Formats: sequence, C-alpha cells, structure tokens
Amino acid sequence: MPDDYSYINTRVRIMRTKLLDGRSLDSALSSGSYQEFLRVLTETELAANMRETTTEGAGLPELDRALSENLFATTQKVLNFADGDAKREIQALLMKWDLVNLKTIARGVVGGRGADAILSSLIPGGTIKTAALQTAAQSSDLAAAATAIAISGHPLAKSMRDGASAYAASSRLLDLEVALDQGYYRHALNVARNTSLRRYLSREIDVTNALIARASKGQPLDPNLFVAGGHLDAGGYARLAGGDAGGVPDIVGILDAPTLEDAEVAARTALDNSARNVAASDPEGVGIILDFLRRKEIEIAKLRLIARGKFYNLSAEQIRKEVQA
Repeated sequence: MPDDYSYINTRVRIMRTKLLDGRSLDSALSSGSYQEFLRVLTETELAANMRETTTEGAGLPELDRALSENLFATTQKVLNFADGDAKREIQALLMKWDLVNLKTIARGVVGGRGADAILSSLIPGGTIKTAALQTAAQSSDLAAAATAIAISGHPLAKSMRDGASAYAASSRLLDLEVALDQGYYRHALNVARNTSLRRYLSREIDVTNALIARASKGQPLDPNLFVAGGHLDAGGYARLAGGDAGGVPDIVGILDAPTLEDAEVAARTALDNSARNVAASDPEGVGIILDFLRRKEIEIAKLRLIARGKFYNLSAEQIRKEVQA
C-alpha cells in the first residue's frame, strides 16, 4: 500500500470522472416525478445502491439509505488506497464528518429529538464506529453521549467530554461546538505533514472563527471560543467582532451576511474555492482527495434535496433554488 499521493491521486482522479456532472443533475431536476427521478439515478454510478428504492412501499428512507451507502463506500475506497502517513491525513479529512456528527448528536440530545431522528441526520462518511454513534444518539444526556464516544477510543472523545462539561457550565451549545472544533483542528494539524493540507486547514479555521464571530455579532468575543491554527491570531479574532476581517473578502462576506443561512452559504463557497485551489496548486498532494471528497458530499446533499422536492411534488424551480442555495 502506498504512503505517497501519486498512486492514490491517480485512482481518485478516475473516481472523480464518475461523479454526476451538471447534465446528470439537470436530468434529475427535470424529471417529472419521484419515480422518474429514481429511474434517472439507476442509470448512473449509483445504480448498485438503488435496489431497495423501487420496491413496493419504498420512499425517502430507502433512498437516503442508498445514498448513505454510496457515500460510505466511496470514502472507504479512497481510504483503502492509502497507508502510513497518507492514510492518517485522509482519515483527518474524513474526521471533519465526525465533527459534524458529534455536533448533530449534541444538538439532538439537548433538544430531545430521539435516536432515530438523530441517526437519520448523520453523515455516513466519518471514522467513528456506527455502534458508538448509535449509543451516543440514544443517550439521555450529553455526559452519557460523551462516554459512548470515549469508550470507542476516538481521537475526538476528550473534546466531546470537554464540550459536555462546557455546556453543563453555561447551557450554551456554542461552547460545546467550539470545544469540538478546537479538538478537531488540533488533531488534524498535528497529523498533517502535507503543506497544502495545512494551508487548507488554516483557511477552514479562519472561516470557522468568522462564523463564531458572526454568531456573536454585536457582543465582545469570548477569547475561549477562539480556534487556534488559522491565519488569524487572537488579536485578529477579537477584531472580527467589530467587522474587521483584515481585508480578506471571503471573511468579509461571512461577517456582513444578512442572515446566518447566508453566512453559512458564504462559508461553504469560500471552502469549496479553497479546496479547488489546493487541488490545482498541488496535484501530487492531498488536495485532489480533499476536493473530490467535498464534491462527493455536495453531490449526495443535492440528490437528497432533489429527492425531497420530487417526493413532495415541488416545482422544478423551487427545487433548483434549494439546490443552488
């Protein structure tokens, strides 16, 4: 197994050609019904995962399961191309979905959503074992959820415990989520040996700090909520509260966004652009994989949105607006 990116990127470039292109997505959007939408997907690389979606009584849960299986199989295929340090770096990329999933579990447990609803919202591409996620989702409180992750031995277990303690002290989910952010980026930067990966992570950290500042707009920023490792130092982070983005257009877009949804769209756009730039500037590094994984996640997310629109008979124009948001 290779510990360099030359072989891995060759394989991933082949996988990238199998992502749905704009024409395929347009065909899915233009389909006249949910059943026709499913037929379109059976003519793509997703066909092998679609067997249960057309059985009698099948609906969105069966399609969600098919899309989840496809995403999981894709991430595992990429991971299995690698060994050694390269594998650890790719795992660090996949752990971003662990970060998202732990936040989803925390919100669900605090909000009393129930295990089934929480589990249906998780991204199936991370590195936390399914059994640990299930146990955490079934927990009655955050301390129990943190214990479930700790038993799994996952690198983010300590951050989950720290976050649960922070929430217990303040009753603010933001404190828990930032504790998880801080733990993830410490781990990822420690693993990263590749210059392009460190550059991308630093960009992602800046965007994360800008989103935290956007959520705290009009109030002094809590220095404990600063995520270290980006281009912004603690002083630059503090100035975000006053709208000073240091002249970085992407950060300005996040701070000046009229709504939180607009800020999140601006953040996603900034990171998509950063991933593409990293892939173009370092074709023999981790950038090709980073860009591919983001594109795959976007593909699955768009298909879920289109599926719901078709299932509930929304107009093509309504669905298109959702997909492009």
